[in-house]
Amino acid sequence: MCKKLLILFSVIFFGIQMAQAFEFDSIKENEQAVYYTQTKVWDKGGMADDRIVLTKKMSPGSGGYSEYYYSDGKIAVPLTSNFEFLFEGKLITVNNADLEFNEIVYENGIFSEQPLPVEEVQKIFPDVEIVKISQFKNGEITIKKGWFKEKTVLLLNDTDLTFYKYSYRPDNSIKNPYITGLITLKKRGKITFSHYGDKEDMLTIYVKN
Repeated sequence: MCKKLLILFSVIFFGIQMAQAFEFDSIKENEQAVYYTQTKVWDKGGMADDRIVLTKKMSPGSGGYSEYYYSDGKIAVPLTSNFEFLFEGKLITVNNADLEFNEIVYENGIFSEQPLPVEEVQKIFPDVEIVKISQFKNGEITIKKGWFKEKTVLLLNDTDLTFYKYSYRPDNSIKNPYITGLITLKKRGKITFSHYGDKEDMLTIYVKN
């Protein structure tokens, strides 16, 4: 009986310790994103007459921003993002340098990148707590999580600050590999988010139970 209880406890313990996994229907380099003008829906394929096919390329240089091109080689829309994915018929773009979410919209024959309202961002991550940058006071914020549990939060920028090439300390593994603002809080302690350790404009997250 004791052995069974130990196994059950271990399953429960490791189950609540697992980080929340996210799967994205992403558009990779050289892949196509298809827009249907009648339904105003994005997809990855299809043969409807009203479709507009765009191909993703990455801009040269260290920034590595996404660019989408028409089949004739002309650029359709340059972006501020380096990661895009499909969600409920929308093409969502992630600006990791500014911790912002946008979507590509089509109006009057032109594609453009428009801000995604926070309510729409929450729909994409229904079980994640959104933490706005404006909630930090003097660059600091305290976030509480349950005992023996991990908590995933999404840093969302609603200020004029930028976070180009910022990184987390002490543990970079808390960050989602595709979305910089999506982080998993694993234990009590202090997490800093800064540009190569620079204390100017540094953000500090205190994690408590």
